[in-house]
Amino acid sequence: MSKIIFLDKAYAKHLKDHTVYYIGVFCDLAVMQEREVLRRDRCIGLSNDQIDRVHQGALNSYDFKVDTTAISPFEAARRILKFVVDTPSPKAFQTLAKQE
Repeated sequence: MSKIIFLDKAYAKHLKDHTVYYIGVFCDLAVMQEREVLRRDRCIGLSNDQIDRVHQGALNSYDFKVDTTAISPFEAARRILKFVVDTPSPKAFQTLAKQE
């Protein structure tokens, strides 16, 4: 199995002087599967494969997490924007960049 690498050294280099927010967007698997079918632009079953891998390890070191299972995209965006306004100095990206 191949290792998932979060942060390419080029990204870390070019973004190190910028404010970068690392935000995890989640939802329940059943909801993700339903959305996968309804969107018609996804390979059916891809969510099953990705749900356990996408947010593992260093990838789970978010500044903020939002669960979209029961909220609209607009509400998710509102929560993210509020976090950004309330948090002028996020730390996750800098921490992850140092690990690479």
